[in-house]
Formats: sequence, C-alpha cells, structure tokens
Amino acid sequence: MIGFLSGTVVYSDSNKCIVLTAQGVGYEVSTSTPLVPNRDVSLFISHIIREQSQDLYGFETVEDKKFFEMLLDVNGIGPKSAFSLVTHLGVEQILSAITFENIDILKSAPGVGKKSAEQIVLSLKDKISKLEIGLTTKEKPQKAGLKPNLENKHEAQIIKETLAACQGLGFKDQEVLPMLQKHLQAGGANRPEDLVKLILKELR
Repeated sequence: MIGFLSGTVVYSDSNKCIVLTAQGVGYEVSTSTPLVPNRDVSLFISHIIREQSQDLYGFETVEDKKFFEMLLDVNGIGPKSAFSLVTHLGVEQILSAITFENIDILKSAPGVGKKSAEQIVLSLKDKISKLEIGLTTKEKPQKAGLKPNLENKHEAQIIKETLAACQGLGFKDQEVLPMLQKHLQAGGANRPEDLVKLILKELR
C-alpha cells in the first residue's frame, strides 16, 4: 500500500496530478487543487484498491488522510464523496457539523446528499468524541477539528448558541464557522453575545 509520495509534479489539472518520483515512476494522484508543474511536492496518500482499479488520493496532512479513511467506513460513502467532504469543507467544519448535527453543512459538499449527510452524523457522532483520528503531532491540536474541545460541554454550548444566533440573523454556518474558530482560538471572547458581535464586524 502506498501511504506517502514525494517527487516532482509533471502534470496537473483541477482534479489530478502526476508525481514523478526519484525512482522514475510517475503516480497519478487525485488532488483538491491544481499543483504547479516542475515543483517538488510531498503528499500523504490513501491507496484505494478495487477489483477493476487502483486510485490514489493525495492530502497535505496526515490528519486529512486519516479522516478521509474514517469517512469511508460510513455506509454509503465512497471515495469520491469522502474526498469531496475533506477537500471542500475541511476536517474542522466536518467535525463541527457532526458534533452539532448540522446536516446542511455536510450537504454543501458536492456529491453529498441529505441521506448521506445524516448517515455520517449517525455513524461518527459518538466516535469523534473519543478519537484523535490519528494525530501524529501535538503542535497542531486544532487541526484535528473545530474540536471545540469536544470534552468541554460548556464551550460546545457557547459555539452552538453562537451559530444559532448567527443563523437567526440570516448568516449560514459555512460563513460563520471560520471566524468563530478564529476568535475562540484567540481567546478574545467566551460568551455567545461577544462572539456574535465580533463575527458581525467581519461579515458586514
């Protein structure tokens, strides 16, 4: 199984690239964005083997790779849907959506319907509160997810109330979540009303 590739990009489009390794072998890898030809690249790889084909999915971090593989364990979620979720939403938004059972965020990823989104929440809600999804470093704990400290019920409630307030003002969670995460990590506010004020300043 291929788990990591390092080499030079010899071709890239919006969906795939070809990475030429030092051994002279070129591997075709699915990627989320085009890569620059003639540049060196290193990617964590999820190697999907099927009866009729073998596909390589490339990720910048091992956390993204591990969560992609975790999504594949969900009934009805194939590699394309899982890759769409990780690359379009990111692990942080997916974890947040699962934690607060926000189906709309999961549905916003191309190729993911309502039933699939509901199945993801049903299958992973209990798991993500117990797992670190294979983190290999301690320097970037927030990379594993909004991890609004999943064990911290008080903070989780603050996030839930802030999202609800912003929804009431007509803003979508996809717009609010990145700013909410930023302000929580900065530690500048710890009450929903304060967070809403900070977020509104950026949205308006």
